[in-house]
Amino acid sequence: MAKWFVAAKRADFTKIGQEFGISPVLARIIRNRDIIEEEEIRRYLQGTIADMYAPGLLKDMEKAVDILLDKIKTGRPIRIIGDYDADGICSTFILHKGLLRAGATADTAIPHRMKDGYGLNEHLVEDAFQAGIDTIITCDNGIAAAPQIEMAKEKGMTVIVT
Repeated sequence: MAKWFVAAKRADFTKIGQEFGISPVLARIIRNRDIIEEEEIRRYLQGTIADMYAPGLLKDMEKAVDILLDKIKTGRPIRIIGDYDADGICSTFILHKGLLRAGATADTAIPHRMKDGYGLNEHLVEDAFQAGIDTIITCDNGIAAAPQIEMAKEKGMTVIVT
């Protein structure tokens, strides 16, 4: 059984809370994420698109874009396999909307928490293959799915891990 604990990193949580209009509990959570400087806290709480990292900093981003442009141009079906948690569902939705706007033939699959477990698995790869999917894009998962990625490649599919 997992045991939860609160990290004991120190700061004036009341002062931070008052300064940024947040509760001391939220101030503690932010500090526990090693967000310390006032500018970092502001960016965390009130960040804009201008504060986001450049997407080109992601490893092999140009390669992924070239692959996707080819898949979109040739009309090959793409499946985004996300995750069932909040950021996984949101990122899957955003990626799906972006691909559709770019002209892709794309759909999504979110693993069932109890039946499929976390992330990319053989069942989801097989489902995609049976549906005629050419390319799988993982969203909020896939980094540790080497056997499943190999399975997809053996079936002639392309896999892009984000």
